[in-house]
Amino acid sequence: MCLFTISCLAFVTACETADNLSTDQLGGGEVLLRSFGPSPIARGAELRIIGANMDKVESVMLQGSGTITDIKRISKTEIRVIVPQDAAPGVITITAGGKTITSLSPLTFSEPISISGIAPMTAKSGDIIKITGEYLNLIEEIIFNDGVHVLKANFKSQSRQEIDVTVPQAAQTGKIIVSNGADIIPDANGKFGIPIWVYSDDELNVTLPAITKISPNPVKAGALLTIEGTNFDLVDSVVFGGNVGTRHFASHTATKIEVTVPANAADGHVKAIAFSGVPVLSSDSLVMVVPTITSIDPNPVKNGETLTIKGTDLDLVSSVVFGGNKAGTILDGKTATQIQITVPMDAKDGVTLNMLSGKTVEYATLKMVVPTVTAYSPESAPAGSNVILKGTDLDLVTSVTFAEGLVVPVKPTSATELTVTVPVLAVSGTVVLTLTNGNTVKAPDLQVISPVFAYLPTPPAADAEIHAGELLLVDVGNGSKLTDVQVNGVSTKFILNDPKLYILIPSRASGKCELKLISSNGSVSYTIPVIGSGFTETVVWNTPIVLSGWSGSTSIPNAGFSDLKEGNTVRFYFSSLGDSPVFQIWYGDWGAQIVEVHPDAGSPYYEMTVTADMIQHMMNPAWGSDAILVQGDAVTISKISVITPGGPAETVLWKGSVGPIGWNGDMYVPVDPSKLTAGMTLGIDITCTVAGKLEVMYGSWWTDFPGYVALEPAGNQKSIDPSYTNFEFPITQTDIDGIIQQGNKLLFAGDGNIVITRVYVK
Repeated sequence: MCLFTISCLAFVTACETADNLSTDQLGGGEVLLRSFGPSPIARGAELRIIGANMDKVESVMLQGSGTITDIKRISKTEIRVIVPQDAAPGVITITAGGKTITSLSPLTFSEPISISGIAPMTAKSGDIIKITGEYLNLIEEIIFNDGVHVLKANFKSQSRQEIDVTVPQAAQTGKIIVSNGADIIPDANGKFGIPIWVYSDDELNVTLPAITKISPNPVKAGALLTIEGTNFDLVDSVVFGGNVGTRHFASHTATKIEVTVPANAADGHVKAIAFSGVPVLSSDSLVMVVPTITSIDPNPVKNGETLTIKGTDLDLVSSVVFGGNKAGTILDGKTATQIQITVPMDAKDGVTLNMLSGKTVEYATLKMVVPTVTAYSPESAPAGSNVILKGTDLDLVTSVTFAEGLVVPVKPTSATELTVTVPVLAVSGTVVLTLTNGNTVKAPDLQVISPVFAYLPTPPAADAEIHAGELLLVDVGNGSKLTDVQVNGVSTKFILNDPKLYILIPSRASGKCELKLISSNGSVSYTIPVIGSGFTETVVWNTPIVLSGWSGSTSIPNAGFSDLKEGNTVRFYFSSLGDSPVFQIWYGDWGAQIVEVHPDAGSPYYEMTVTADMIQHMMNPAWGSDAILVQGDAVTISKISVITPGGPAETVLWKGSVGPIGWNGDMYVPVDPSKLTAGMTLGIDITCTVAGKLEVMYGSWWTDFPGYVALEPAGNQKSIDPSYTNFEFPITQTDIDGIIQQGNKLLFAGDGNIVITRVYVK
């Protein structure tokens, strides 16, 4: 019973097979194999075999080893043997009296993997190292530092105590891992397991390349650099300053590498990158050659002309930047000793040469040509007349500023003469020239003679309330010279009561209008704001037109202009303006340009009054069916409409600026209810740069105009986007009573960037 207990705890029960198998469970005289153990067992340990008549056993045989006759006989029921080192897992066989008895259960082994040494401890990729230890025959892969794997198929040799393996190119200094590969070799059930990893105690020192010399230094980009050192057969790539790397070598040996220096290499240590990814630095920092400037011609140089720079290594120059951070254009034919650059029109003093390496060469003493004014013709110029500026390089001038800050834009046609119209309000004093690069130059003082033709000493202000169909009263100078007054190019009636002038504003005039005084000896024009006396607006185009970079044009079909009459106005609304906005209006068949418009940031639209000839061309193009087309830059046209006279007259209730509108409840606009009648249309002008919401109320919260709410049935807060400039809705007597009850005012609420600019009725 004791024996059976032991076999249950640490032994394996064995079933026998033999030439004459006994069925006597008590043993009788036959040899019986009952159990053995321990299992698993370590090689070299003592194996106990238990059964019946064990004293008759002559030999024991284990898988993988020879016959064992050195048997330790304990009793008739137990014998013991030492497990040979070459024993393998498998069944046990015993012999007795010419008979053999074999267990059905296999003997298994405890096989602890270990590393006892690595030789040599310093090796180079490609060298063979020997790993010694125990049970290394179970190893499926070797892992070098930084996750470099070598599989069993690539071992040079393998046994239980040794593995020979080649150090891979990517190996790095560090400990070595041996693995049984449970994560890469499936078990009998096809499943992967957690691998056994055994680390070496010591690190394998993997040889690296070493740089001893770099030459030449300094070196020019594009030249050949020689790098000398050791173990360069381990080098995968070379990296220069600026983290610029290359694998393309002119030559490559174990002791020397020749490599062309990349154009964008910067100063810094040279790195030799081993196949393992480990960098090795040169002791000296490599310095990149920069150009030298020996001469610059001409100096000063004129904007728009060609600058010639001479020196050495100028072929390294990748870009040229002038003062004001303005890039020049390098012309073809650049050499190591000379480059030529077109100077930008807006360049200022100074020039810098840039290299791809990041280095720069500055030449601060370069100056830009400055225009000079040597004379005026006439020497004393009447205000409102033309004066000729004579001098040098006057084609660089973009505007002329007279005393009192009166600026006149100019378009020069000559370098030696510049014709400028003297502002009517100009006075004697200093003249300042503004140049293409933004610099200013003082010219000699100019004597200005008061105008000799009729003019307005105090023109109407930009926000003056001038109504169409009414008389405009202004002061006039030199009234005796006046022969005609025109509004938008059409003569109108006037009454001269010197120094007062009464001008009849035509009933169809509206918006920004040209007021021109014509005298027997000259003329002068002003821009005046006119409030229309009544008109009808018909939208003919309601899709935003984004004009950017002159990249294309948009055609407007002539179907929307079928009712156009001479004297009607075509209005172009702006939803946004960028820097220097400009657009052109052409006939739809590209037959001719009608006008080039430079929008005023202070106006939400531009108006074009049409003539009979214009209508004829718009409605009868040479080809196609488009009336007009537009192209330009930095402008978004939100809609196009036709303004025709004869509509209901507008009464302005309020004009100003309230906003940007918020939700704080204090955005009020006062109105005079005595000007309101049930059935009128209430109009509101706005500006808007971003999308938002707008609510219009009588003057207190939650009392919305029903007519406004009806504009967007989904709710009382109307969605507004930058294309909106105006909206109108009918009002009732209930609305008017509510306005009176709340203190004769309107209340606005919302978000975005909405500003109320005008409220009117018609």
